[in-house]
Amino acid sequence: MKRLMCLSLCFILCGCGNAPVSQNAEVKKVNVNVIEVSASSLDEIEEMASKDVEDTKEKLESERDALSEKITDYNSYTKNVDKVKAYYDDALKQTELLSIRLREYAYKYAELIMNEDASYKIKYKDLSGIYECIYEDAGEAMYDIYDKTVKDMYDIYYDGIIKDAYDTEDYDIWSDVSSDAYDDWSNCLSDIYDVWSDMQSDIYEFQSDLRSEVYDHDDERAQKKMDKFKKSILRMKEDVND
Repeated sequence: MKRLMCLSLCFILCGCGNAPVSQNAEVKKVNVNVIEVSASSLDEIEEMASKDVEDTKEKLESERDALSEKITDYNSYTKNVDKVKAYYDDALKQTELLSIRLREYAYKYAELIMNEDASYKIKYKDLSGIYECIYEDAGEAMYDIYDKTVKDMYDIYYDGIIKDAYDTEDYDIWSDVSSDAYDDWSNCLSDIYDVWSDMQSDIYEFQSDLRSEVYDHDDERAQKKMDKFKKSILRMKEDVND
């Protein structure tokens, strides 16, 4: 794929950084008025998207592991179940924010290509990078948050320390604790999957529709596709701030 020459990089993302953040820390509100990606090359955007996903996964894994070090048995679980619930809330929130940012990467990727003084043929070809690098590479990497990071909570708590207490605790109380633990985990996992699936569908549809308009040499309709996708991103940013 043709690459644009790398000139500069300025990237502002709320709620994502290199250092792990406490699960009890307030999530910073995102700027709802702009697409928060400023880059001069497709390579930069690809690197941003990849790093963003990895940083988010590492943050959630670090918080998950720190929690499991504090909750080591059934008794400590029942005393700290609120912290487990807080982790689920944070995992969902961080996934929602990441899904918005990946849409922003896809939009900026398209914007750079559409603003280039290049033929429709080249633009059509370069737009396939949205599928390859954002939808496929970054999107599939993000799936690990669902498939591994949060999914592991099942083994740690429900099928781990809670199951181990079956023979030592009052059954009625234990049953309620076990059932609630499963529901909390299952609901979070389902919500995260829905966020991921919706994001993948939106990005796929955006790049497919935009490429179709470029293939037809229809600049006006291509711009409408860009504008529609941008508006949908800004609406999501408003909703996630509420």
